[in-house]
Amino acid sequence: MTDPTFRAGFDATLETAINSALRYDPGTRARLDKLAGKVLAVALSAPKMNLFLVIEDERIEVHSRWGGEVTTELQGSAIAFLQLLKNRDATPAKLGVTVRGSSAFLAELQSILRDLDIDWEEPLSKLVGDSPAHQIGLGVRAAAGWLKDALGKAPGAAAEAVSEEWQVTPPQAQFEAFAEDVSELVQGVDRLEARIAHLRQRLNQRGTD
Repeated sequence: MTDPTFRAGFDATLETAINSALRYDPGTRARLDKLAGKVLAVALSAPKMNLFLVIEDERIEVHSRWGGEVTTELQGSAIAFLQLLKNRDATPAKLGVTVRGSSAFLAELQSILRDLDIDWEEPLSKLVGDSPAHQIGLGVRAAAGWLKDALGKAPGAAAEAVSEEWQVTPPQAQFEAFAEDVSELVQGVDRLEARIAHLRQRLNQRGTD
């Protein structure tokens, strides 16, 4: 069971990150106002957590529980959910995210959140913690290094290397798209670790003041 203090802090951080970006974008607030009353339920599988994004008065409220109707429900990992909101080419099917309810509401909310300059790293750092984030970074960079070596070969040889290593034979276009996704993910992990280090430094400074 999630610690109530952690949940309150995480929900507040996520809500602040979203609404801080909305504050300086009146056009997007007007678009969001048209969705007032709608609710996106997110059931995270890794880590296991439920949250609800409620559209109210040109802002988004984040709740850990919701007793009313839900417009759309998503189920998947936290990383998949983040990619769905940030990456314009990402789709629920590609990320293994299950969708129930209104796909039109989901598409419009995705478009709104992608257009905002939201600092997703801060709430994500609260969610995964320093140590898990570091381990994720190490694992992703190890995989990326292997892919970089494979991609240094001819395209056919690279696809063959993947087939031998993972016992699968992806189509060439699918392999290249996957490699691009890994490259973007590595860059995202680097930014996340830098953000976590910055947050830790700020917290240490506050502790000594």
